Amino acid sequence: MNTVDPFNVLLDFEKRCRSNAGRLPSAGDVEDKWVGVGFRLGKDKLIADMTEVGEILDVPDFTKVPGVKSWVVGIANVRGSLLPIMDLRGYMLGTDMQQRKRGRLIVIDYKGFSTGLLVDEIYGMRHFFDEDQSEEKPQVNENVLPYIKSVYSRENESWPVFSFEAMAKDERFSLVAL
Repeated sequence: MNTVDPFNVLLDFEKRCRSNAGRLPSAGDVEDKWVGVGFRLGKDKLIADMTEVGEILDVPDFTKVPGVKSWVVGIANVRGSLLPIMDLRGYMLGTDMQQRKRGRLIVIDYKGFSTGLLVDEIYGMRHFFDEDQSEEKPQVNENVLPYIKSVYSRENESWPVFSFEAMAKDERFSLVAL
């Protein structure tokens, strides 16, 4: 009768596993990735840092607010909290979206205050490596240009990085009353 010691079988198995195992990547092997959310504002394709985006929503039912600029869409009740909604194209480009319900909302948080920014379209998450950062000057509307931090390029596609934080700090953004 041939008896095999289970402990020796396990030792042999461990030995074979260790000899065939690849090494784990070290911290130096991992390439840094930058992650953003792509969106369209008028004709411009832009991207925003994921750290500046709270969530993305379909346009909820909203109530218009009287006595405010045309790019202030209104306020909405989102999960029990009031969310002001701003038409980002109207604010940045001066032409309000005609069919606002077709847009999407990017919710940002600035100093503890959430705001929904209506954009034309969302392209989803995009991942870039450090070497994808470009020195080229972005081809965007001149009103958008002050809020562009950098540009990522890959496969003949350019993604200017839009800073919601810089836009929210702009005094014009907080002056909504007529």
